[in-house]
Amino acid sequence: MNRQQFIDRLFAGAKQAGIEECEAYFAGSESFDVDVLDGAIKEYTVSERSGMCFRGVYKGKMGYASTEIEDEEAIDMLIEGVKNNASLLQTNDGESIFEGSENYPEVDTFDDAVPSIPASEKIAASIKMEQLVKAKDKRVLRVEGCGISSSVSNVRIVNSKGLDISGKSTLYAAAVAPIVSDGGNPNFGFELKYSHKACDVDIEQVADKSVDRALEGLGAVSIPSGKYKCVLRNDMAGALLATFAGVFSGESARKGMSLLKGREGEIIASEKLTIIDEPLLKDGLASSSFDAEGVARFTKDIVKDGRFMTLLHNRVTAAELKKTTTANAAKMGYAGKVTVAPTNMYVKPGDISFDEMLSEVGEGILITSLMGMHSGANPISGDFSLGAKGFMIKDGKKAFPVEQITVAGNFFEILKNIRAVASDLEFGRPGLGSIGSPALYVGEISVAGK
Repeated sequence: MNRQQFIDRLFAGAKQAGIEECEAYFAGSESFDVDVLDGAIKEYTVSERSGMCFRGVYKGKMGYASTEIEDEEAIDMLIEGVKNNASLLQTNDGESIFEGSENYPEVDTFDDAVPSIPASEKIAASIKMEQLVKAKDKRVLRVEGCGISSSVSNVRIVNSKGLDISGKSTLYAAAVAPIVSDGGNPNFGFELKYSHKACDVDIEQVADKSVDRALEGLGAVSIPSGKYKCVLRNDMAGALLATFAGVFSGESARKGMSLLKGREGEIIASEKLTIIDEPLLKDGLASSSFDAEGVARFTKDIVKDGRFMTLLHNRVTAAELKKTTTANAAKMGYAGKVTVAPTNMYVKPGDISFDEMLSEVGEGILITSLMGMHSGANPISGDFSLGAKGFMIKDGKKAFPVEQITVAGNFFEILKNIRAVASDLEFGRPGLGSIGSPALYVGEISVAGK
């Protein structure tokens, strides 16, 4: 049977079995990854995966089941799975099936070129990128990792209330990690570029930037412990925001794991800080026209000029906290339960350049690497103590490199102490969402060094 026949029979069987309302969530992906070493293929993976999640309300509770096979046997298994899952639930969290939004925005996240690029071309590009890195500077010892990856993904949501929407996207990426040395301790560099469009990923720029970042860290030293005026480079500011993004989640709030619960309207940050969740961002890596419940996406301010505006919600968290959904329902894979996640969440860029920011700081420290995010950061209290690398700032310019230091502070205090926001917005590696930031001057921070 074809997919539509499968859906029709599944929904009819579910109704007959006493499932009051139901939904089929289909997701599929085709991915390619190649990693090269010394001009030869080190790892090569081509994979294809698809499946569907069936959820439905049975005796007032939402049950879940999933399958990768669409046949008659799967229909019976899914229906029984939803009934059994719902029957095991001790509480009713109020999940329901959404009838659909009136209108859906148009979002273009698909590049026709990506699925048509032959594997041989991506392998050749990986080898070329490695060659570019090695030729960039004689201090390059070796390339630890170098490769190209691509993916094509699709989602379709169909439910018993008449909703039937779908979307598709592509992703193309290049990554390289050179190791350099000038006779002293070696230093590691890394650069990664993602885009929906293959033409936006320039392997020469990726190679150049990776080597530059590796070389600038040579000869790093520790510094005396103390308090230093601090700039977080754009990628590190984004990484810190990603680590604590859960504080803005309605799911965390309903579980008592966010200190921002019930604080909408309060000033929680510097007036220079605005944090936006923008699912309709042009070329945004997490852009989409609808969320995992089928609600039409829209852009919203999470923090505006320092004032906390809203948590991110799906329909369940919004109802429980007496709010309106922000269309941030998400699923970790087709079989996952509906949760909450940001889309393109970022700090709104300021008007000054990165160099102008350093000039404003005068004397301080620039952080370019943070380590131990998972073990050294408390996502509830906001406290963190992280290994770091960076540069001293002298006379308003980047000076000598620094390593073997630890920076400690509190995320909420960082937000309050932001003194300047640069214009160099950059997004990090996409996951369940895509999070970015420009460089931030965050006042003073405690540094433990020598």
